[in-house]
Amino acid sequence: MIDRQPHVGFYVHYHGMGHKHRTEAILRQLQLPASVVASRIHDLDWNGPTLTNVVGIECDNDDVPVRGMQHAQDVSALHYAPLWTDSITKRVAQYTRWLDENRPDVMVVDVSAEISMLTRLASIPQIVMRQHGRRDDPAHLAAYEAAHSLLAPFPESMEDDITPDFVRDKTVYLDGFCREQTIESANQTQLNKSKRERPMIVVMFGRGGTGDVHQHLREAATSVPHADWVVLGKDDDSDSERTPPNLFFAGWQDRPNKWIADASVVVTSAGHNSVMELGHAQCRFIAIAEDRPFEEQIRKAKILSRERLAIGLTAWPVSSQWSTLIDETMSLDPSPWRKVFEHDGAEQAADHISQVARWSHETRMSRELVTL
Repeated sequence: MIDRQPHVGFYVHYHGMGHKHRTEAILRQLQLPASVVASRIHDLDWNGPTLTNVVGIECDNDDVPVRGMQHAQDVSALHYAPLWTDSITKRVAQYTRWLDENRPDVMVVDVSAEISMLTRLASIPQIVMRQHGRRDDPAHLAAYEAAHSLLAPFPESMEDDITPDFVRDKTVYLDGFCREQTIESANQTQLNKSKRERPMIVVMFGRGGTGDVHQHLREAATSVPHADWVVLGKDDDSDSERTPPNLFFAGWQDRPNKWIADASVVVTSAGHNSVMELGHAQCRFIAIAEDRPFEEQIRKAKILSRERLAIGLTAWPVSSQWSTLIDETMSLDPSPWRKVFEHDGAEQAADHISQVARWSHETRMSRELVTL
């Protein structure tokens, strides 16, 4: 075996761009050569100073037989294992072939219980990225057991009360990090707000948002008529004649920073990237949980409320609650977010990944072998 510099592999899940943004934040801090393995999103532009290649493998959701899907959850240690699905057969072959040909010293799995188990079966050490949510099912626990260590993209203060002890013990907690780190300073933001004659409430939706919320938004704006409501990420619908005059749909915004900096209150989903970007900007915000597997956003919303970092809601409020919610949010102290972002979590993640990669590389190169 030829000695070489340690090599890091990243498996990146294709559901939502948040996984890609998180990986790129870590790649920007990583000093070792790295590869990315992904489905569907592998053709996008990827950035990282040591990124050597991006490899595409088949997607396990493509062309699934109806009868095969009926068996997708037969195995408790796997979240998703339908039968007779050619794309999955090819996906497994592509992934394990890449592992065999490249021998990464560590794989960072973000996220997939199936890829995690496949990586361990292929005898490659891995680090599994954690997410909030109720993840005490057999598949998650097996993936955590198979990992060398776990990375939590949040500090220990944001840990969930329901997390098992062994998961906490394997977890490396990170300070906050996010894609957008350039929102205006707190002093400039306060100056912008003081110039406005009326409060501005910005409602921010990402590309992953689900459900029709137009009626919720009309009711909210009507309930708080003394504020201007601006909706980012959505256009008005066919009932636009019912939209109150203080509600404006700005559509998709590639750079929402200016709107956020001017907002008195931001309303968003409880998705990880939205929460961290608003927290980094020290915004006062309301996080409304969207329906996600394993109660991911519900649990995060509860943690945000517990820590008084934001107002976390598990569902859209009724119209009569909005006025009180806005007042409560405006009274929040955003300064605790400074502790969350005290250090660069992406740099901390890169340091841990590098340590594990070097340990794995040195152990592999020792060539102490036994035949059973």
